[in-house]
Parts: sequence; C-alpha cells; structure tokens
Amino acid sequence: MVGKNKYLQQLEALGHWFFYVTLHLFGQRGAHILLVPVVLSYVLWSRKIRRTVQPYLKRRFPKASVIGYFRHTFLTVFSFGRVLVERGWLGTVKDACLSGTIEGYEQITAEIAKGKGLVLLTAHMGNWQSALANLGDLPVPVNALMLYDKKAVAKHYFDLNRSKKSFQIIDAEGGFGGMVDSLAALNRGEVVTIMGDRFIKGSSTTVDFLGSEIKLPDSAYMLAASAGAPVAIVFAAQTGGGSYQLKVWDIFYPEYKSRDERGQMLMGCAEKFSSAMEEYLVLYPYQWYNFHNFWKK
Repeated sequence: MVGKNKYLQQLEALGHWFFYVTLHLFGQRGAHILLVPVVLSYVLWSRKIRRTVQPYLKRRFPKASVIGYFRHTFLTVFSFGRVLVERGWLGTVKDACLSGTIEGYEQITAEIAKGKGLVLLTAHMGNWQSALANLGDLPVPVNALMLYDKKAVAKHYFDLNRSKKSFQIIDAEGGFGGMVDSLAALNRGEVVTIMGDRFIKGSSTTVDFLGSEIKLPDSAYMLAASAGAPVAIVFAAQTGGGSYQLKVWDIFYPEYKSRDERGQMLMGCAEKFSSAMEEYLVLYPYQWYNFHNFWKK
C-alpha cells in the first residue's frame, strides 16, 4: 500500500509538472484549455471524485437531473483546476501577478487602526490562497494560521518560486494548535487569517447549513474574544483569468460576557459565518473546494 501511494504521488507530481511546462509555453489560456479534457476524463471515470463533491452539490442543486448533476460536477472540478493553474502560474512564471479588488478594504483598515488586531475568517473558496499574496498592502503584518505541509504535491505558490511571502505562517500543528502565537500576533495589533469551514478537532458549534446540520470550529471566535479583537468574514472569488475579488461579508466582535452566555455567543458567531457562506454560494456555486462530506456526523 505504501508503494502504491508513492507511485500515485509520483504520477500526481508528473501531472503538476506537465501543467507548469504548459504555463511557461502557452500561458494560462493554454493551461485552461488543457484542463478541459483532463477534468472531463476525471469526472467520467473517477467515482471517488463524484462521491467527493456529491454531498455539497446534492444540497446546493437538489432538483438537478442526472445530466445537470454531471454538469455541476464538471464545473466544480474545473473551477478547482483553474485555482491550481493560477497558483502554479503565480509561483513559476516570472513577473506573474494578480489583479483584483478588496471590497470593504476601508472597513478592514479602520478596524486595524483600533490596535486590537484583526481575525480574517475565510474559507476554501475561490482563489483564496493566491489572494493572500496581495495582503501585503495592509498597514500591519499578516499571519496565516494553517496546516503547512512542505512535502505536499500541490505546492503553494511561495514554495514554487521560493519568494518572500507577504504573510507569516503560524503552523496549526504547533503548540496549542498555533493559538498561542496567534494570540500574541493579535496583541501586537496584527492580522491573523483562519479557515473557518473545516472542523478537525477541539471546540465546535452545530449550525444549519444548506438545510442540514454541520459542525463549525470555534477557534476563531474564542481567539478573537480572548484578544478583544474583531472578526471579519472575508471570502475570495475568481472573477477571471489572473484576477480575484476579496469581499468583506461581515464584521463583528465576539465577547465573553459571562460563562453562561458563552455557548450562545459562539452559536451567534457560527451562524453569521454559515449565513455568509450560503450567500457566497448563491453567487459562486462552483467555487467552494471543501472536498469531503461536510455533513457527516
């Protein structure tokens, strides 16, 4: 089994390399054209991919026909492929850059100016990782609390070109899940980005999402409440080849008023995040890349 997994990783690495070469020779447009037959073959022959996206698509498009469901599956996987192409383009092509806008930039800078720090709560949506590359324009340092696997086949753009990142990584596998370092950053008035759409372990809150119950992690709200910092829900969206939009969907202050009200506060925060994700997915139904059964208990 170990040998088989290593063989599959080697094939995956070869596939990524082939796309990197295509980017250099034919640009993003050429890589996007190459994606069409690759994604089509995966969707046609890979039951694993269809099972992976099914829990979300069945809830987002409950009345879809068999053909309609196949179309939704293809567009979702193709959209994710474009994200990987964009990441490779940003990391391997000299002078590559992204163009985009930040809707709500003034709100973010106004909260930062208060000196309490800021938690940017985001999700696996759009070209979120590539959009991080342009957060260096903020007036304070940016820290990304994330699981960082340097050996992953699907490389981060900054691993591909070994350039200086516009943010610092706080490893979620570090002490106390990186929360100590994250709290220290907030106390310095800095920004901490956290993904809020994937519960692994720790404290969580159960809320409704697309008609079924899910568990969302509480870490971002607990961290913000401990530091007295605000939470800004910010999602990225692909708006074209090499372009993006970051939008602030909500800003609020988690606060521990009493121990008895703690659960109610966390519930309110989780519901804000769940509602923001639902609103986003109305506009960008194929740009959520949380490829597992989010609703499995």
